[in-house]
Amino acid sequence: MNPRLFLVAPETIDANHLLDCAKAACAAADCATIVVDTSVTKATVAALQALNLAVLLQDVEPRDVHHLGADGLMLSDITTLKDVRLALKTEILGVLAGTSRHAAMEAAEAGADFVAFTQTKQFAGEPIIGWWQDVTDIPSVALDEVVDASLKSQNPDFIRPSLAMWQNAEAAAQVTSELMAKWTA
Repeated sequence: MNPRLFLVAPETIDANHLLDCAKAACAAADCATIVVDTSVTKATVAALQALNLAVLLQDVEPRDVHHLGADGLMLSDITTLKDVRLALKTEILGVLAGTSRHAAMEAAEAGADFVAFTQTKQFAGEPIIGWWQDVTDIPSVALDEVVDASLKSQNPDFIRPSLAMWQNAEAAAQVTSELMAKWTA
């Protein structure tokens, strides 16, 4: 099965530009999720959700998720996960584990809905996403922008397109469609 796309918007992107690129990406490929910062408005969140994207806020207080009507939260720091899970009972909650198996397992135990990995930073040993896929059913996100044969063999649930997709709508369509074509080749 092909992975779905996990979009990560730059922090300094204008709302109209964000929406134009997201629309083009969604039209060109199977996009599932977008991570944005709190500079977005309720209207922008709603417009992204209208594209069938789950909108996750990056590293914010749980109340911001509720205030903006977002679908959930992406955390870079696992230490707050248990408390955040208590505050966000039904929202999507993801965690960046980097290359740490320990952090990934802690995230799973604390109720994370997905775990993101920076697979290209792993120096040695079994590929971390492949290991994760073997030990749990919790979805994995390949957060690095590199798609190669070693990543394909690990079968991540979600992959991230390169930041080049945020240049303009045409780039968004091209980057996402080429990424999926590369994946299926």
